[in-house]
Amino acid sequence: MTALTTPDAVRGSALPRPGEDGGRALRGPGRWTDNTRVTTVVVLACGLAVVLTAQVRLVRCRRRLAAALVRSQDALHALVRSSADPVVIVDDALRVTFASEAAGALLGLGDADLTGLRLAETVHPDDRPALFAALGGDGESAVRTARVRQADDGWKLVQATVRDLRGVDGIGALVLHCRDVSPSAPAPGDGSELLELSLTDPVTGLPNRAALVRRLGAVQRGPADAGSAMAVVGISGWGPDALSPGEEATVLRALTARLARVLRGEDWLARTTDGEFVVVVQGSVADAEVVAARLIATVGPLVTTDATLPLTAAAGVSRLEADVDPGEALRRADLALRSARRAGAGCVHRYDDALRSEQDRRSALRADLEGALLRGELRLVFQPVVDAVLHRTVTVEALLRWQHPEFGDVSPLEFVPLAEESPLIVDVGRWVLLEACRTVAALDDTELSVAVNVSARQVRSGELVPDVVAALEASGLHPSRLLVEITESVLLDDAHVIEDLGALRTLGVRIAVDDFGTGWSSLAYLVGMPVDVLKMDQYFLADVEHDPARRAMCRAVLQLGTSLGLPVIVEGVTTPATLALLRDMGHRYLQGFLLSRPLERDALVDGVLHAADPTRADDAPAVRP
Repeated sequence: MTALTTPDAVRGSALPRPGEDGGRALRGPGRWTDNTRVTTVVVLACGLAVVLTAQVRLVRCRRRLAAALVRSQDALHALVRSSADPVVIVDDALRVTFASEAAGALLGLGDADLTGLRLAETVHPDDRPALFAALGGDGESAVRTARVRQADDGWKLVQATVRDLRGVDGIGALVLHCRDVSPSAPAPGDGSELLELSLTDPVTGLPNRAALVRRLGAVQRGPADAGSAMAVVGISGWGPDALSPGEEATVLRALTARLARVLRGEDWLARTTDGEFVVVVQGSVADAEVVAARLIATVGPLVTTDATLPLTAAAGVSRLEADVDPGEALRRADLALRSARRAGAGCVHRYDDALRSEQDRRSALRADLEGALLRGELRLVFQPVVDAVLHRTVTVEALLRWQHPEFGDVSPLEFVPLAEESPLIVDVGRWVLLEACRTVAALDDTELSVAVNVSARQVRSGELVPDVVAALEASGLHPSRLLVEITESVLLDDAHVIEDLGALRTLGVRIAVDDFGTGWSSLAYLVGMPVDVLKMDQYFLADVEHDPARRAMCRAVLQLGTSLGLPVIVEGVTTPATLALLRDMGHRYLQGFLLSRPLERDALVDGVLHAADPTRADDAPAVRP
């Protein structure tokens, strides 16, 4: 009986009854309580809720971003579509994704849908490499000119400013701002492909000077009521001397991109020479002045691989008139540009009758100057240099004057630059050397020296030494009594220039650096150069009585000369206060109107004596200017 049990008995012995330590059995290894199970379910539910909430937020954010992107693209497309300028948007495959209405006419497709059009299908094969290289650039703006096929199988010259906006959110594309730069519609069968190619500047892709002339001709033949003007922008501060080989093209392209960014849609940009760009403006001269000022403002320092170029610009503006041919229009704008450059960087000058009168006078002087020497219209006057310590005149500077039969006395500031533009200055310089030496050699004062300004062209000609020797031999003047004045830049010229100056010093002739301190002097060049005297420019004396900085510069130049063993001559002494100040500083050799005005030959003897005594300066012999 004890070995046999019923199933109920077995179950009763194996499982506890309710309340008999049931909880302890469930807490054994691998088993959960009811409370733990409930907690786990709650945690899982909360985590799922968090995940679902985050996903909902992410979906909503994506929808907002997508909507914003669509709105941005729609706004861009609306802006492009409504633009009066031809604007084309292309993707990485150079397919048109959107275009303004004006682009259809420019590309020769009228109102046809341009979407999907490949640029390779419409751009001339010879122009594709340069254009496509710009389209695949490094994010910088570029300007390229290419021929675009028209519906009649002709070609139109189109200038495109390429802006790489693929990295800009909401755009992500290449945007081409286009303009028609065709000088005129090419006639069928006239070799138009070669013609258009010859009208394009190969470096910048802009229309060249030939294209500009054609454009001006078209404007001249246009409607009389369509006002037009032209602005010539001259850029300074760069050139072959300031650039490494191969950088010139890079600088020109960078300048082109800068200028193109600020142009209006109807403005027409061309490149004429290395440092000049021309804009044909639809509007008045005042409109052209505004455009020119905007172009000048965009020109500034440009960083190259070697240095930062200090670029500056000025502009000349002229109105285009129906009765003015392209050549004359260009001359007028160029004349205005020259006037602006003389006024300083950043200036914009308008052509007017006064400039024309000035140009006519300059042209007449340039033509008459060639025969002035033979006609006896040139003469020398002499301005003393006084030793303020010994109270005596030690040198007289020979100054050239021109008595024109029509214009009267012409200022050297006006005619000397004209002479320096031509080889005539060498002949004039040779005559000045001879006359100056003869005049001073004929005086009884055997210690008085004469200073002669020598042009850079005469120095570089290689004829300076023979000219000086001839003048000394013909006049009998001792070489030590001749002081040859040169500009600072001459010291940095070719080696033969230094050799010639050294040869003159070997003869006993002294060399002076004129206008010292206003050029690009370098102590490294000055030390060891064949120089005997420094002439401090009168620029340093402007307001020297009240400007501590200028007084400091005057002292510095004197100290420099003293350290190098070079006498310093101060030019431009015009007031007693300046004279007293310079004396107190220790300056010894002085020159200026206070001491003596330039003296005629027949007044030289008496004038030299008067100049040595400043108290009698007002009693000096009267002379012509």
